[in-house]
Amino acid sequence: MKKLKFDSYDGVCFLNGLVFFAPVALLVRTQAGVSEHVFFLLQALLSGVIFLGEIPTGFITDKIGYRKSLILAQVLLLGARSLLLAAFVSRSLALFVVEAVVEGTATCFTSGTGSAYLYDLYGENGYLVKTAHAENFGTAGFIISTVAYAGIYKISGMEGLLITTVVMDIIAVVCSFFLRSESSKAVIADRKEVQILAIFKNKKAFLFVISLAIFSIAWLLINFFYVEKLENCGLPVEWMSLIILSYSAVQMLAEPILGKLSDGKNGKSGREKLPAVTAAAAGVAFLLFGVVKFRAAVLLLMLILPLLLNLPEYLLMDLENQFVDEAECGSQRAATLSVLNMGVNLVEILTLSASAFLTKIGIQWCFVFVGCFLMAIALLFARIQK
Repeated sequence: MKKLKFDSYDGVCFLNGLVFFAPVALLVRTQAGVSEHVFFLLQALLSGVIFLGEIPTGFITDKIGYRKSLILAQVLLLGARSLLLAAFVSRSLALFVVEAVVEGTATCFTSGTGSAYLYDLYGENGYLVKTAHAENFGTAGFIISTVAYAGIYKISGMEGLLITTVVMDIIAVVCSFFLRSESSKAVIADRKEVQILAIFKNKKAFLFVISLAIFSIAWLLINFFYVEKLENCGLPVEWMSLIILSYSAVQMLAEPILGKLSDGKNGKSGREKLPAVTAAAAGVAFLLFGVVKFRAAVLLLMLILPLLLNLPEYLLMDLENQFVDEAECGSQRAATLSVLNMGVNLVEILTLSASAFLTKIGIQWCFVFVGCFLMAIALLFARIQK
């Protein structure tokens, strides 16, 4: 596997990972007088903006180019973080609402764009490893911010966390201007209009939408309910920070693992089996996590579950781009990927709105159900790759 050099895209990913208020994101709102109920409504609003903006921003991206879209996204993200700081200082619910809209718009411009950008620059062979490589820099930023937040919070409070994050976003905007331009074929003034929604005539499109939705639910369970699993096993909640740092470090193994698995030595048939095999492994791990109560086993699964989920997710993104090429939608790649991503946003809206229901039926069963769905996805991938 050829070792990838650090570039400006890696730098942007690293700086975007430096969200110093992330460990106390809920407190940013509640300390400013926002109730937990309103917090979830703000998150649902964020997902709603992304859902509605996916296709329009996808078309804009295909018109202006991937690089310009990524720069615009960074500028909007800086605006959102600045609004968050202003909303916290002024205790203004209206500004929190505006912040959610701006952040959602920023997310729309990155949704599908980063994937399309890397696929254009690195092609089918290099896309997978480069994606994991860049994500590792984002994870490294997340680890650093998680370690540093306690000290910053003690010295300068919540304002210090928000200001430090805004400063990192300013540097990220500057760094984004040094992004490589995509190939000239990706930006064509006179594009042939493609009926993107026609891709749903192909059954594979529905498989991608359903799979992305399941991955979204899986990450919501990890992000919101890992703590509850700790409590149910009688483990101290104070361990959560250490667990987050540990599983983030383990996640960084995705790059070398995918590099080994997809380097071509296993042959084309071997590579084609990877999405099904990795999705099945993630499914089994989720199912076990839902039912196992032995502390050592729970801790082990907590450490490896995010990595096991990352592997099929990256492979799915690679297959998505190949599918776009097969559907002859390459000239409108960002818009096409945005259409496929819309299912994710819809599921997030429903999941956030139904968060109370999820806790009533038992979180352990949610992990079991997601595990079963992931194994079902593995079977479907195995069938379509034959």
